[in-house]
Amino acid sequence: MARPYQRKKTPGTRRSPTKDSNPDRIHGNPPSTLSSRTADNSPTATSSTPYSLQVNQTPSRRFRPEEIYPEHFTLADIEAPNGDTVLLACPGSTEKCPHCGRHEAHTGSIVIAVDGACRGNGQHGAQASVGVYHGYGNEWNESFVLPSEATQTNQVAELVACHRALLDAQIKHACGEESGDEDEKINTVVIKSDSEYVVRGVTEWTEKWKTNGWLNVRGQPVANGEYFRNIGRIVEALEAKQVVVWFWLVPRELNEDADQLAKLALGQD
Repeated sequence: MARPYQRKKTPGTRRSPTKDSNPDRIHGNPPSTLSSRTADNSPTATSSTPYSLQVNQTPSRRFRPEEIYPEHFTLADIEAPNGDTVLLACPGSTEKCPHCGRHEAHTGSIVIAVDGACRGNGQHGAQASVGVYHGYGNEWNESFVLPSEATQTNQVAELVACHRALLDAQIKHACGEESGDEDEKINTVVIKSDSEYVVRGVTEWTEKWKTNGWLNVRGQPVANGEYFRNIGRIVEALEAKQVVVWFWLVPRELNEDADQLAKLALGQD
């Protein structure tokens, strides 16, 4: 897929591709089974209407797997690598494929992992970098340092990574719509991050900042406010296209792929 910009190509990661040879285990659009569980812990009834059309007008953008997936799913089970792309596993899957060890997946629900790194964070001469991971060996994977004019902090790098991933998702969605191929269309985007600052900032604090005119409780401009505003614009643009956008806060050990890419740009292992 051609890109309007091109960074240096990056290697995959330690994880090997796990493309399922059984096409029946890859669900096409829409992922109508991505719904909250009922009080008795069973999936709620679903319909043929895409999940992206079932969300409220003001959707909750925090991805909480425990509200969607049965108890037998672990955090690692939520993702279903398929070739060079990471998809969301189907909550209705009752068992893993004996060949790839993964649950069934939804083709229209992609997971993009993001992370930032900073050498000398908070010090003079610091250098920050970005990692965006789409999947093993994926040509959309990115690893680059922030330009010199940018604020060189870990938080800014994480926000830039998030913004870049959303731009990628926006382009992929447009390409899928243009192709007319149902398997290429995207209806759900999950941004995976180990940064509470990014995830809570986008899903909780942004609305409060908007109400306060982008001022914090001290009456001062919100730090990195322009980054959050830019992220919010893309999220709203995707939602206007009936794409669900979720932000998933994960433990650091579950975000090693994006972390590795961010460190790679700094020449770190």
